[in-house]
Amino acid sequence: MSTAPGLGLRVVIGLLALIGLAGVLPVSLAELSSESDCPHLGAIPACYLVSVAYVTMLITALNRRFWSLWYFFAGWALVFILAATGSVLEILGYGTCPRTGSETPMCFLSLGLVVAMAVPVSVHLLQVSRKD
Repeated sequence: MSTAPGLGLRVVIGLLALIGLAGVLPVSLAELSSESDCPHLGAIPACYLVSVAYVTMLITALNRRFWSLWYFFAGWALVFILAATGSVLEILGYGTCPRTGSETPMCFLSLGLVVAMAVPVSVHLLQVSRKD
């Protein structure tokens, strides 16, 4: 039995990934000109990693042929770990995350998006496992 979610769920996941990508792309592009507050993991800007992760989730969600729980989860886990770490550091007073125009740390928003994705995917996987 296929673990690929139906069109409705894939569209919801895709829209959430697109929202995340729309948020991180300006930061990634600004990083190219060194005008960004994007934190680095060694020599790699975290915003580049998050951009690639959102693109991976978007592609796997919107194209049923490319749906892979592993690819989706790899992108999702990367964003979750970076956003959760950044959020904890923000709460502890170490301002590490880029900010929106209203000064909201973007890692809070990214964490909310991936948690919002996790709920319907988890429900879907539970439904699939009960059918087996």
